Amino acid sequence: MPTAKPPTYASLRSTDTVGGAQSILRVLHILKYVGAASARGVSLTDVVRDLGLTPPTAHRMLSALLQEGFLSLNAARKTYSLGREAYILGLAAESRHGIKAIAEPAVRRLADGTGDTSFLSIRSGYEAVCVDRKTGDFPVKILTLEVGHRRPLGVGAGSLALLAFMPNDEVERVLAQYDVAAAPDLPTLEMLRADIAASRSNGYALNPGRIIPDMLGVGVPVYDREKRVVAALSVAAIRSRLSGPRLQEVVSALQRESAALTAELR
Repeated sequence: MPTAKPPTYASLRSTDTVGGAQSILRVLHILKYVGAASARGVSLTDVVRDLGLTPPTAHRMLSALLQEGFLSLNAARKTYSLGREAYILGLAAESRHGIKAIAEPAVRRLADGTGDTSFLSIRSGYEAVCVDRKTGDFPVKILTLEVGHRRPLGVGAGSLALLAFMPNDEVERVLAQYDVAAAPDLPTLEMLRADIAASRSNGYALNPGRIIPDMLGVGVPVYDREKRVVAALSVAAIRSRLSGPRLQEVVSALQRESAALTAELR
């Protein structure tokens, strides 16, 4: 059963800053980093290594977030995870931007109809975030992406669908921040441009096994009333289940659900 790989954090090291706000940005990067981690949480060493902070700075910021309730500390493991205040903010955001609740029936229908794993992804800066995942009844489950995990825009079927169908100028802004050196398994910029072109030509995004060679993923965008891409629906399965005529069947199912969801959002 393929399982999730550790998320990458290229965009968390972005040099884009607002004047005088570097400390605030660092704190927000820590929150995003912790939110993308597994249930085990992250350690001080993890934060220092992956976010490029010095130990004193990382400890000071973690302590402040802990004090305010945005993080919680597992004293035995000495790891941090999201706290009650982060949960409360999440509930408030969900009530205002509740695409997960609106899309959940569609994500479930895709999993039930295909028998495979379906996902709902949204954009966060230069990354895609998985906000929902449902599994079908096929014995081999594709669990490469957990709810809350992040990937650079363009990496993975849903993430590629978010990027490929944006306006050209926005695509270029994202690609300008793409850091292929952030992880050894990321596609090159040339590969990513080719994936974007193929997605636009086909009308759907295909991940041809870039994350796990024996796994394929296919995704489509979801639009709002202004015809902006606001989310992506995707399905992932072992290669033999997303080949030939069945690939087109899954694409059709995704496009039907996307059209219905887009109409509902409008």
